[in-house]
Amino acid sequence: MKNTVIACLAIFCGLAADAQTPAFALHEMDMHLHAGLEREVSMNEWLDLAVADGRKAFILLDHLELYRMNTKESAKWARDHGGRLLYPMGAEGHRALMADFDKAAAARPDLTIFKGWEISEFDFEEGLEEAPIDLADVVGWHISPNHDEGPPDGALLIKRIKQIKEVQQRHPVPMIVFHPFTMRLERLAKDAKKTGKDPSLLTTSDFRFFKPGEQEEVIRLLKDVSIYIEMALESGDCLDNPAMRAALIADVKPLADAGVKFTVSTDNHYIGHAKKTFQPEKYCEPCGITVENANALIRELCARKAKTK
Repeated sequence: MKNTVIACLAIFCGLAADAQTPAFALHEMDMHLHAGLEREVSMNEWLDLAVADGRKAFILLDHLELYRMNTKESAKWARDHGGRLLYPMGAEGHRALMADFDKAAAARPDLTIFKGWEISEFDFEEGLEEAPIDLADVVGWHISPNHDEGPPDGALLIKRIKQIKEVQQRHPVPMIVFHPFTMRLERLAKDAKKTGKDPSLLTTSDFRFFKPGEQEEVIRLLKDVSIYIEMALESGDCLDNPAMRAALIADVKPLADAGVKFTVSTDNHYIGHAKKTFQPEKYCEPCGITVENANALIRELCARKAKTK
């Protein structure tokens, strides 16, 4: 079965990361589709929902921290999510989830499917589970707005990239920094509301992610490495606010112009999320993110699959 999946992927992806590799359109890629414990329907139904909206290439994943629940927590989780626990906790659950992803890939040769984890950045300080990483094709690191020291910014991103590179030395799979820019905007808007301030009064300067010199450091750190930065669905909402739009373009476009590699995704967890239109062109074009740039991860993953035949 494994060789069949690899063969299908190799044929579809052109066997290698070269000019012959077919490129997916931006809206055809979803490098961050939650398909684990939070999924409300069967795996095939969940994929069908995405396909109906135009997706053709996926990374199926789940939050790694969800598999640390104790009996009481897992029972509550089941009650809150339809009355059934889809996977066991711990290592057994890790293996069962990844086996389901493999089955989904084997059953859908019309799609390009990879498997992964979303891991909280807080695990760097609180304790990182490394064994599950070896089960995945790719790992995405969740950047959170919930930092005691304030909203995510360039200094934090630089710190996390350095930590990710250290982990990647031990586990050489492609890795993604999930949605860093929108997490800053989300936190700033929440903080403004808490203090009674209208978030619409925040300026481009308030929203800027990077301070002088930080973009150059990110570019240096990401040169010739297999680490990508995600632009997710919520990025499009930010462009409706003129100050957010200006900040997002000023923060992202210099990275894209310098060759930093990006991914695009919905970050869909639930059926309700899947009903929101996915239009990555809306924010990718002004931010300088091209189809070629965003296809880089798929080309790399396809080449890796082909080599393991």
